[in-house]
This record gives sequence, structure tokens and C-alpha cells, in this order.
Amino acid sequence: MAGPLTPRDLESRAGRLLLRELPEEHRYRDRIAAPPGEPGDLAAYLHGFGQFLDLLRGTIEQSYADAFAEPADNGREIQGWLLPYIAELVGAELLAPDPGRRRAELDNAILWFKTKGTLVNLDAIADVVSGAETVVVEGWRRVLATPRIALPPFSLPRGTRDGDDPLAPPGLPLGTPDLRFMNRAVADPAGASPLFRLAAPRLDAEGRRMAPAEAYWRPRAPRGAPCFPGAYDDTALRTPDLRDGSRPDVGPHPRRAIVHIRPPQGFFEPGQKRVPLPDEANPLAFRAGETATQLFRPADILAARGVPLQPAPGRVVAEIAGTLRVPAGLAIAFEDVLFTGRILVEQGGRLILRRCAADEIALEAAEGEPMLRAADCLLRTVQGPESFAELVHVTLLGEARLRRLWASDCLFAGMLTGLDAEAGTSCVRFSRLPDLAVLAGASGGWNPSNTTDDPNFLRLFFREGETCRLRTPGYGEPGAGVLDLTSSAAITQGAEDGAEMGAFHHLYLAAQVRALRLKLRDFLPVGQDLALRYDRHLMQPPSRLE
Repeated sequence: MAGPLTPRDLESRAGRLLLRELPEEHRYRDRIAAPPGEPGDLAAYLHGFGQFLDLLRGTIEQSYADAFAEPADNGREIQGWLLPYIAELVGAELLAPDPGRRRAELDNAILWFKTKGTLVNLDAIADVVSGAETVVVEGWRRVLATPRIALPPFSLPRGTRDGDDPLAPPGLPLGTPDLRFMNRAVADPAGASPLFRLAAPRLDAEGRRMAPAEAYWRPRAPRGAPCFPGAYDDTALRTPDLRDGSRPDVGPHPRRAIVHIRPPQGFFEPGQKRVPLPDEANPLAFRAGETATQLFRPADILAARGVPLQPAPGRVVAEIAGTLRVPAGLAIAFEDVLFTGRILVEQGGRLILRRCAADEIALEAAEGEPMLRAADCLLRTVQGPESFAELVHVTLLGEARLRRLWASDCLFAGMLTGLDAEAGTSCVRFSRLPDLAVLAGASGGWNPSNTTDDPNFLRLFFREGETCRLRTPGYGEPGAGVLDLTSSAAITQGAEDGAEMGAFHHLYLAAQVRALRLKLRDFLPVGQDLALRYDRHLMQPPSRLE
């Protein structure tokens, strides 16, 4: 919520420097002649020049930053529209869909060309383009090979053990796991190789983004039985898997590189700042009678609850106790706010959500414009039997009950009911629904852009009491609403612009994986296959040996 301009906002850096160069007598006379809380005439005059000089300085600094792919010392970065021109100068093809990742891709282009053909090269490309931590495994290192005299173990000096595993006794046939030892990733305090470095995103105590936590790992017993078969730390040898590399469970092959990718957490991450909203009439101090849209970002939510933070976290979790009401006659907008609890939009009110998550939304009867407008949002349920909603790039995990709907590039995992399709006032396009029959008579109801394919949401491990269970995340849990790589192209490429449907369209989750596949094909040897998979074991740090 932007407030009115203050005299401090009209000051300029160059104006303060000019004022500082004047004799103290002039500054003193100007200050005592000025009204309380406002700058003097001389100071205002110099700040007028300073505003122009600040703009000129900013233009020069940006021109300097536009000449380099890496950020300048003052924090300025090259403008996005210039990236293709700089990339053409160095012969790089930028494929990362995220503009921020595209800058890093350009910054590393020359280094990647110099190290082409190495495992470190593939690992660095995968980290940058995918936007997540990755581990690249060369297939030939995981495939059984016929023993030859010139290779280990025959080439090892007499008396040495098999291979490089001190835990494995001599005499075991090649490829036979030693069931007395269990193998998994363990922390390596002395680690230094970038191939064994894992970086995990983290938040500070106030939910603000920090530098990633880095740890090095090593296999505990390379010749032992794997604790997690198929995971990134599985070093057991197998016969070649001749199946297509696009399968999610494909195994190693001498001509295949397997890229293990840390699954995205979506909107909800551990350690996010939580803001309780008590069960009272107006916990966020909505301004009654205002006709303009009132916008609330994380900083505004914290300020309204009396806990201002500078800088504010990128997202906050607003825990609603009872019901948060949007009064009639008001238009309330939220950005980057994750709600738990119930939101009620009274008749005549409007709720606008951008990059938000909402647990339960109830809409009272309304006519005319939509009561709910949501873009790039994750919703659990929407109940408005007599209401009208407009959804763009939205994932709805539960039931949506609406009378009228405009939806584009949405993913309805639950049922869509109550739609008055016969009136011809609803339109659903480029979306996934459980049953297209509910759209009979609606504009675009039988449009081939809509699909009924299974969304295949990500499955992760969650601790439940003393056990650990593999299941689909629920609302409010990390990974909620995130599509797995096994989802069909009708969903991961089913949006109007060819990207994924649903809430994470703006995060480019599926597009980043496709871009990584295209990028790595230019850096793999001819004839090499590529397999990409989300590895849920990368979400846990390597365990420490006591």
C-alpha cells in the first residue's frame, strides 16, 4: 500500500552532495527559514538539480552493466532485452526460461564451452538451467563390465582389496553387493569436489532468503547394498537398461547420463514467516469506503499486524483464525501471501490474488464482474454456487463450485460443479478438468485445448509419528500442487504459450526441465542418451557419521 509522498522522498543523492559543499552559514539560514518538517528553498532548488543528476548517473551505471553478463559491483544487471544480442556475440544459445537464470547462463557460456565434454561441465549446466541442485551420474560407471586383465581388480598390486572400497572384503565377484554394509550418502567434512557438493535453499528466522546451505557428500560403502535404489547415491552396478531414457525409472546404460534433480517445493517452504490473523472484524485494517483497489504484500501484512520487517520476506503465511472477510464495496488485492483458513468475500466485494495460495474461499451471490480474480495461484477449494470467478494459471486441488467461470491455463484436480454452462457465459480454455461434460454448452467447452489427463502430482516423503510415508503433499506442505516429470505433455505443455498449466507457470518448473534436456544435448558426446528425474532424496542433507 503506497502512501503519500513525503519531503524525504523528494530528496536526491546528488542534491545532498551539492548542499554539503555550501558554506554552513547558507545551510543554517535556509534551514531556519523553512517550515517544520520541510526542506528550505535552497535545499529544494538543489534537490531539483539532484534529481536530474541522479537520473544521469543511473543511466551511465546501467549502460556499463549492459555490457557484461555478470552483475556490476553496484548490483545493476544487464537488461533482459539485451541478453540475445550479447549471447550472439559469444555464440551462445540461451534456453533457460527464467530471465534470472538466463543471465547466469550467459555469464557461464564461455566457461562451459571450454570445459565441454567433462562431468563438471554437465553438472554446472544442470544446476544453472534447472534452477535446482542436481547430481549427474555417468551411466558407464553404474554398469557391469566383463573383467579384463588390464583393468581392476587384476591390475591392482598384489594384496590390495577389491576396487577403492576399504569396507569390501577381497574375493567378491565384480558387481556383487556386500549385504553386510549399507550404502548411502554421508557428509564429507573434507569434501572439495563440486561433483559432490549439495546446495539447499534456506530461510532465516524471519523467513527471508539466505545463501544456500552447502554440504559435501560421499558414499558410505560403495560396494555395499544401496539404502535407496535408484537414488543419486546408489553406486551399485547393474546390467544395462535398454529401455527408453524418457521413462522415469530407467536404469543406467553405458551411453546414458542420468540427471537427478532436487524437486521444487512450490509455494510452501520450511521456515516461512507465519503471521496469525485473529478472529476479529478487520484484522488487516481494510480502509472502509475506498473505491480504489487496496493492495497488500508481505510487508503490508506484517505492518498491519505490528511486526514490520526490513527487508520483508518474499512470502508470508497468513494463519486465519476463524474467517477473513472482504467487505462489500471493497476491492482487496494480495500478492505473495499464503493463507491458511477461510476467506469470505461478501456480496459486492472483490478479491484479487496474485502468486498467492488460499485454503478455502467462499463467495456470496454476485452479478456483474467477477468476485474472485486469481492469477498464478494455488487454491484448495472455492465455494460460490451463485458467483462468478476469473482464474488464470491456477491450480485447484479440491472442489470448485461456481455458477459462472472464466478460466485459462488452469489445472482442476478436483471436481468443477454447479456451472451454468447452458447460459453460454462461461469459458474454460487450455485447462485440465476431471470431466469435460460439465462444460457442455460453455464457450470452448469441447475445445481441443482442454484435457482430462492425470496431472501426476509430485510424491515426497513426510514424517508421520515414528514412520516416514511417501505420498502426495497436501495443501500447506512443501511440494503441494507441483507436477511430477511423469505428467503428460498435454499438461506440462498445455498452456496457451506452450508452458505448463497451473499455479507454477510463472516459476517455469516444467519448462526448465525441458530447457535442460535441450541444453545438455549440445554438450553430451554424440550418441549419448539423457534421463532426467526428480530425486526426492536430494531434499534431505547427507547424514553424519558419529
